Amino acid sequence: VPPFDPAGERFDQSTFIGRFSKMMLGCDLRLLMYTEEESRRSKAMVQDYQNLLQNLPENTTEQEMNHALWEAQRISSAALHPDTGEIIPAPFRMSGYVPFNGPVCVAIVASTSTPSLLFWAWINQSQNALVNYYNRNATSEMSNETLMKSYGIAVFSALTVAFGLA
Repeated sequence: VPPFDPAGERFDQSTFIGRFSKMMLGCDLRLLMYTEEESRRSKAMVQDYQNLLQNLPENTTEQEMNHALWEAQRISSAALHPDTGEIIPAPFRMSGYVPFNGPVCVAIVASTSTPSLLFWAWINQSQNALVNYYNRNATSEMSNETLMKSYGIAVFSALTVAFGLA
């Protein structure tokens, strides 16, 4: 485990294995099980990392503390928006994408009628839009009008493609 650096990365992002490892840990379904309180406590631990590393609890090695800090950062970044600090609802987190969107994708493939296909394509696009919204760069302001236009265009495009494939 590398030394903890809140501005750094646990894995070397210049390699495929490093990027893959980061993505696998970010998509871990267990991240959905942490409560808001546990996520905020993890965030506080990350923010107080220097004090924790300087004052290691008894019977704790620096290596163990580094591991705990990387895990705390993973937990807090999975559930808390980096710009706003707001909790990201479980269905719209990266770790929630497969369990919440997977059944929608299966429903699209299993659709046997055009109305069913269009309905599930709309649900899928709405899920994607909400994932994008909750994980957006919140430092750049965007009006509700712009958001609704973008959503409308995305849904229209998805339904047009779905209808064309039906």
